Amino acid sequence: MRDADSVATERAQRIKPTLFNPRYLHLRELKRYTVKVINKHIAALPDATLVDYGCGSMPYRAYFEPYVARYIGADIAENTAADVRLIDGKLDLPDGSADIVVSTQVLEHVTDPRLYLEESCRVLKKGGLMLVSTHGIWRYHPDPTDYWRWTSDGLKKIIEESGFSVLEVHGVMGLASMGVLLIQDAFLFKLPKFLRFIFVPFMQLGMILLDKVHTEANKKKDAGVFVIVAQKI
Repeated sequence: MRDADSVATERAQRIKPTLFNPRYLHLRELKRYTVKVINKHIAALPDATLVDYGCGSMPYRAYFEPYVARYIGADIAENTAADVRLIDGKLDLPDGSADIVVSTQVLEHVTDPRLYLEESCRVLKKGGLMLVSTHGIWRYHPDPTDYWRWTSDGLKKIIEESGFSVLEVHGVMGLASMGVLLIQDAFLFKLPKFLRFIFVPFMQLGMILLDKVHTEANKKKDAGVFVIVAQKI
């Protein structure tokens, strides 16, 4: 079970990572793209209902909440911070009851991605928006399971087949910076703790520099994380 303290700690680590965090660049860029999407697509929506599907610690809630009338966190029973508990992976919400569905780093963990996306579509009103981020290139990280990785084309395909039109695709961390991240992860937990405080910032600075090699177009094809904005048809 996730208690309130553990949820608050996880949220703080995700939205305000330090250079000593082995996910610093990833979390910094993911937040940047999330805020960019909010400003472009969500800030002007009136009286919106938002569902955070697989909400976890709801790390971006503070960024969405000023622009929505209702924020609903939905997750498995183990997450006591959730407002709605999933039933066999499905949302206990009426059809067409939401204007926005947010899914951040969830899709790789669900047993049935198509069911998950179809549920997202079901609870959205026609023309409603979905923001989904999930992994392209990444290490194994069960929470509590870890099933899937995506290419940008594969992710767009399954989203479109689930009742959406894809509006935007963004890539977070290109091939070069992801290569450094994978090397970091391969050695990180083999090092004594005192060496990690030197190793992690050094590797993160390398990722920051190497990520500049790739254009936005490059990252739409190969990335550690894909961020997609889609609209219910």
